[in-house]
Amino acid sequence: MEILVCVRRVPDTSENEIELNSAGNDIERDDLVYSVNEADNYAVEEALQIVGKVGGNVTVVTVGGEDDEEVLRREMAMGAKCGILI
Repeated sequence: MEILVCVRRVPDTSENEIELNSAGNDIERDDLVYSVNEADNYAVEEALQIVGKVGGNVTVVTVGGEDDEEVLRREMAMGAKCGILI
């Protein structure tokens, strides 16, 4: 069984206070700390448990830039076989 899980890097709201930028159309991103979306971590863990029972591979995919590679590396450290950055 092949399982594909979409993951995303999001601002860690426990570490930062989210503020609007001066234009009021986005958040201020300069000093934000990012982490993997917690729900995505649960999805990867569930996929790994399913693969552990019936066999197969887990692939994680995310959209972004170089900073988003960290998300893929973390999920692959959890046990995902492959990571795809779009």
